Amino acid sequence: MNKKELIDIVSEKRDLTKKDAEMLVDTVFDTMVDTMLEGEKVLISGFGTFKVNNRKERKGVSPKTKETIVIPASRTVTFKPSNRLKDAMN
Repeated sequence: MNKKELIDIVSEKRDLTKKDAEMLVDTVFDTMVDTMLEGEKVLISGFGTFKVNNRKERKGVSPKTKETIVIPASRTVTFKPSNRLKDAMN
């Protein structure tokens, strides 16, 4: 499913115009991103938790040249599904 398909489903299920559904979906995602950028996790009960993790600088090997390189520190988002979601998947 992509964003457009999600907007279409929200529009149909909640009897909203596509424009209103798009604003709703954008607001939810923007709020989640802003919260994670502030260093907080986003917990959605029954679905899971989105969390920002900091990765330390580390050594690696370039697959092309086989040289040792330094991979810079970075931030990444992880998702941990709730038990309810895991149970529904199995």
